[in-house]
Amino acid sequence: MMSHSCRKIIAAVLASAVLLPFAGCEKKAPVFDMEKGYIEAEDCLVKHSNTLNAFGFSGEKAVDLSDSDSSLSFNYNITSTSHYELDIDYGFSAGGTVSMFVNGAFYKKITFPGNGSHVTEIVTLKEGAGEISFKLQTGDSAVVLDKFSLRKSEHTVSLVVAPHEDDEILAFAGSIQKAKAAGDDVKVVLLTNGDYFGGDLGPVRMRESISALAQVGVEDTDVYFLGYGDLILKSIYESSDPNIVFTAPSGFDTTFADPSSNIYDYHTLCTGSGAKYSYTNFKSDLYNLIDTLRPDKIYTTSEAEWHPDHCYTFKIVRDIVESLNSEKNYHTTICSSVIHGEDLEWPGRLDTDASGNPEIVEFTNPFPSGGFDLDWGKVTKITLTDEEVLAKKRAIDEYDTQNYGRENFPGNSTFNYAFCRRDEFYWIYEY
Repeated sequence: MMSHSCRKIIAAVLASAVLLPFAGCEKKAPVFDMEKGYIEAEDCLVKHSNTLNAFGFSGEKAVDLSDSDSSLSFNYNITSTSHYELDIDYGFSAGGTVSMFVNGAFYKKITFPGNGSHVTEIVTLKEGAGEISFKLQTGDSAVVLDKFSLRKSEHTVSLVVAPHEDDEILAFAGSIQKAKAAGDDVKVVLLTNGDYFGGDLGPVRMRESISALAQVGVEDTDVYFLGYGDLILKSIYESSDPNIVFTAPSGFDTTFADPSSNIYDYHTLCTGSGAKYSYTNFKSDLYNLIDTLRPDKIYTTSEAEWHPDHCYTFKIVRDIVESLNSEKNYHTTICSSVIHGEDLEWPGRLDTDASGNPEIVEFTNPFPSGGFDLDWGKVTKITLTDEEVLAKKRAIDEYDTQNYGRENFPGNSTFNYAFCRRDEFYWIYEY
C-alpha cells in the first residue's frame, strides 16, 4: 500500500511517466500464485491499456485503464469454493469506477475513492480454474491499478432478494444491519422496477432503494436491479412457453434501469443490452447472479403472501437454489419472511410518543397459515436494538413515492412505518 507522501509524488510524476502499450494478444493471462499471495497489475493480461513507470507504485509500475476497451485479467486455480478478500492497490487519482467480472460473469462495479489507494472486496471463487477481470463499461471511469492480493475470508455473504423497491427494508433492515456489523458482506437484488403506476416511476424507486439501503450500511455497488416489470412474475413463472415475452402494465417488455443516474439493469451489465420479459431470461439472470455470488444466506419473501410478486419471488428463488444444489453442490439457507399477510390490517400501525419517537413493540403473528406450512412455533426471530429500529425508520423515510404516493396513486406510510418493530422474523429452509 502506498503512503500519502508517495501518492503526492505520483501525482507529480504521472505527467512524465513512460507509457508502454501492452499487446494483449502476445500474452497469456497469468495464474495467481496463492502462496505468494499477490500479483502486480503489469504482470496481468492487459488489453488496450498502458503501463506507467513511476516511483511509488509496487514494482514501480502500474496499469492505466482509461480507454473504453481497456481490460485487465488474471487466472486462479483453487481446490475448493470459498469467499476471498481481494485487496486492490490503485494509483492516486481523482477516483474512478471499473466493472469486475468473475469467470466472464459481471460481479460488481468497484469504486476507487480519490482520497485513497486501497480497496477490499469480498469475492466468491469456485473450485478449479477461473478468471478475474476488470473492464471499463458504460458509466465507468479511468483508474490506475497497481497490485492485487487474495486471501481467504472469514466472513459470510448474504443476499436479499426483494420483489420491489422497499421490500428489502421492510422485512430485512435489521438483519442487514446485524450482518454488516459482524463484518459480513450483504448484497441486495431487486427483481422488478416497481413501475406498475408508470414507467417513469421505476427509476425513482431505484434511487429511493439506493438511498434507503445506504441508511443501513449497504453501498450502491452492492445493489443489483434485474429490471423486470412490476406484477408480471406470476405470468412469467407459470408461462406454458418459457420464451414468451410479456408486457408489463407500464407498457415495457425489456429490462431497464436508470442510466442517467449510472444505474444499469443486471442483464445490460452482463451482455451490453437489456433482456425481454420471458421466463427464460428472468430465471437465467437470477440463476447466474446467485451462482456468481454464492451467498451463505438468502433472505426473501414468503410463498404464503397474497401479493403474487412476493409469492412467486420465493418460488423462483427456491427453484434456482434446488437446481444449483443438485447441479453444482451449492448449499445455502433461505430465510423467508412475510410482508403481505392474509390479515390486511396487519401489522397495524407505528405509534409514537409525545415527542414523535416511535414506541417500539414486537410483531404480532400476522395471519393463519392459509394452507402453507408456516408453523409459528418454528419461526426464527431476531431482536433489534433501538438504534437499529431507528435506522430502519430512516431507511423507510427514503421511500417518498411509497409513503406519500403521487397524483395517480396513493401512498401507504401507515403500513410501511408499521414495520419499525423490535423484531424481525423468518422461516428457515436449509439446502
